[in-house]
Amino acid sequence: MSRADAPRYRSTTDGPVHFLAVANARGEEMGYLWADDEVDAAGWCLRPAGDRARFGEGLAWSAKLAEAKARGLVPTAALAELARGSDPRCVSHVVPGSLATAPSLGALTALAQVVTEADDRRLLAQLDLGNTGAWRELGEALAALTDEDRDVRWSASGRQPDGTRLMGYPIHSERLRRLVGALAAVGAVTPAYLWQDNPPPALPAGGRLGPADAVRAATAVVRGERFCDGTIAQAVGTGLLDAVAESLCAWYAAVDGRSREDP
Repeated sequence: MSRADAPRYRSTTDGPVHFLAVANARGEEMGYLWADDEVDAAGWCLRPAGDRARFGEGLAWSAKLAEAKARGLVPTAALAELARGSDPRCVSHVVPGSLATAPSLGALTALAQVVTEADDRRLLAQLDLGNTGAWRELGEALAALTDEDRDVRWSASGRQPDGTRLMGYPIHSERLRRLVGALAAVGAVTPAYLWQDNPPPALPAGGRLGPADAVRAATAVVRGERFCDGTIAQAVGTGLLDAVAESLCAWYAAVDGRSREDP
């Protein structure tokens, strides 16, 4: 029997599910293993805010579920077996004592969307505190940005007299490019945040961002420009890019101040 023809648990259910939390070696939750015996269903529910390793680890846990199905285990028995055989020294492991019940798979998926303090700490750890020059550049670039810089113009587009068609692109000023470059230099544009798997950033009603959310927004905006022209222009037009830089500068000033006070 080929792998494609091998028996598998159902991948969906409308009923309650039992689930186990799976964490990395630092104790941060990467996703959940779930099961429903009533419809012979089981699977992996990833956490979008988790680290990059969750993709590969999710495939590995899914493969273990498939092996359990091939041996005839009911879904909850498969979860119990995976919990017993889990090693906390591995890249990922079942969190001891984490067995719980969710009213539905949708409820578990909603739980997986919750951002934790550990998620925030992981992103803030990517910031380069030691690069004082880059942080100074970020503050100066923000102060130098003008309303004219924020009003991003686009190049000509449309059909030309010779019949060719031009695609327009945003024309960023030198000062705006300086600010974007400074965000990358301080470590705010990071592969540690999986921006494509998370909702697009938005400026809160109060206009202020927490530092971890600033890293999320910086990464999504700067990386997003590579895939969609105008992402940076939209962010600077709404005030999101200013809020990102202001939040990060305030965070750095506070952290740097505390470090100077330490004996």
